Amino acid sequence: MKLEQTKKIRIVKNALLSLLLYALPIVLMFATFYFTGQRPWEKKKQQQTSSASTKNKPVNP
Repeated sequence: MKLEQTKKIRIVKNALLSLLLYALPIVLMFATFYFTGQRPWEKKKQQQTSSASTKNKPVNP
């Protein structure tokens, strides 16, 4: 059974559109990080190290 040319083109077009819609939020997220200079994963590391150092300090009554 052979597909008609128009159906084949429509399937390929829909598949490419689906991939674009799937990847668009990820691309926009990295573009935002690039242009704004934000690095949320680095802030998380800094918070963990500072909170870990405060937990280990002895409490004087």
